[in-house]
Amino acid sequence: MPKHLPIIDATVFMGMHHTDAAIRNQSLNFFTERFSDQVSMSFSQIGICDAIIWKKARELQDVYYPFMDVLHSEMAIQRGGYSDRVIEMAASSAELSGLAPEKRLQGAQVLESEVPFYTHDRDYQQCIALRPFLASFRETAVPGSFHGALQALYQASLALSVAPEDFAHV
Repeated sequence: MPKHLPIIDATVFMGMHHTDAAIRNQSLNFFTERFSDQVSMSFSQIGICDAIIWKKARELQDVYYPFMDVLHSEMAIQRGGYSDRVIEMAASSAELSGLAPEKRLQGAQVLESEVPFYTHDRDYQQCIALRPFLASFRETAVPGSFHGALQALYQASLALSVAPEDFAHV
């Protein structure tokens, strides 16, 4: 994973479809404002997004995936796995021991990279070791929008919504 790019997790990506309007707008603004920039996301966080979607009805998947596919194709989201150092840190760091194993991996990646980390996940937000890297979302009264075709796909994809319980057991 590139070490200089901000890191996002599944809560930010899936946040664009969150039932909470504040989270939805923060996530949408994040992506629309950075559409021409690069961000990084781990393979495992992408897998969490897929696991959430696969729990939804097929009809909802069919309206969601065209948006996700185009966004992942057109935006410079850098995807990658974990380094050996991240895996070792996740397994042994007392600072991350309060997190679930998959969250320790993400936390260790943030600590190794020392870059801004965008998340809506309260477990990460409460982790003292991660606090120096937690980035704030910009608040706006009007949510951002994508370019024409992608915005149309996004609007259609809003038939699918994600609630906090969707992140459980993925």
